[in-house]
Amino acid sequence: MRLLGFDTATRACAAALWAGGGIAAHRRIEAAERHAEALVPLLREVAAEGGAALDAVDAFAVTVGPGSFTGIRIGLATARGLALAAGRPLIGLTTLEVLAAGVPERMREGPILAALDARRSRLYAQLFDRAGRPLDAPFAAAAEALPGLLGGRIARGPLIVVGTGSQAAMAALPPAMEARAAPGPGSPDARVLVHLAAARAGGVAPTDTPPRPLYLRAPGVHGGA
Repeated sequence: MRLLGFDTATRACAAALWAGGGIAAHRRIEAAERHAEALVPLLREVAAEGGAALDAVDAFAVTVGPGSFTGIRIGLATARGLALAAGRPLIGLTTLEVLAAGVPERMREGPILAALDARRSRLYAQLFDRAGRPLDAPFAAAAEALPGLLGGRIARGPLIVVGTGSQAAMAALPPAMEARAAPGPGSPDARVLVHLAAARAGGVAPTDTPPRPLYLRAPGVHGGA
């Protein structure tokens, strides 16, 4: 199966092609506000590098948020268009579950907090267990509210924090939580996205309802992750 997945929910624009049970090609660029012009050329490059044309891909995957309103909208619109034109399934995953799944195995000593910078001193976040399974629903909150929100679940650490909101989250958490930042740029890794999506592709049909965006806040007050 050839599965093309991409993320535009943060300042980065990332894509990967899954083929033959592994990563055939992947790229990541800093797109800032240029997602609309950068995405399709990036997808063509990744598909060609992996030996596939866009219309020959068996399934598509995309992050649905939370993150930048504009980036999510561009990513989902492009993914829906490609999947519809090719008559292929489309799998949607959240940015937070992709971030949690990308934490290196050697660091999985405790729960994982995926946190994205939502601007205006707020975070998009979700708590996962060490295997990457969600322990609660995604939420938007001020960084200083995290101790109260997480305190009932985590008395002591270590707590692994991943995402563009890592530094703000760790600064707000008490020492007892032993917050440690996972390495990496903090945006969802497209290689992790396609790995997760490949495991779910068999349960998704081209006729299924397309994935919906996960904004957590109204578009008018959305920041860019």
